[in-house]
Amino acid sequence: MAIVLLIVTNVLGRFFLDFRFDFAVDVAPQLYGALIILGASYSLSKGSHIRTDIYWKNFSDRTKAIIDLIGYGLFFPSIGILTYYSVMDSYRSISIWEKSSNTMMQLIIWPYKVSITLGLILLLVYGIQEVRKCCLRL
Repeated sequence: MAIVLLIVTNVLGRFFLDFRFDFAVDVAPQLYGALIILGASYSLSKGSHIRTDIYWKNFSDRTKAIIDLIGYGLFFPSIGILTYYSVMDSYRSISIWEKSSNTMMQLIIWPYKVSITLGLILLLVYGIQEVRKCCLRL
């Protein structure tokens, strides 16, 4: 909702007041990125990621668990590497109080990077929980 409010405010300000809200232009992409990664971890926790239900419904619970375990075998290395580098980048960003050089207002960007790191850590935690569920179904 905050992203929509920022974008609508910017559009209305430019259209009616001939005034551009630089803050909205800078903050909206950061909020969008945080929303995507945090939404991915929430989606995994609720089991609402997309599956091919046409084939999935024909499999037994054991086969579904095996397929999920194979998928998580691919999931953990990639998310683990992303999380590691995200933690390192967040730490560096906080330590130097990094500002964005690509935006008009040069906002601090460590909150954005920390939100990405948090989302990746949550993905790992929920992934471990899902593997546990798969093992119990075997």
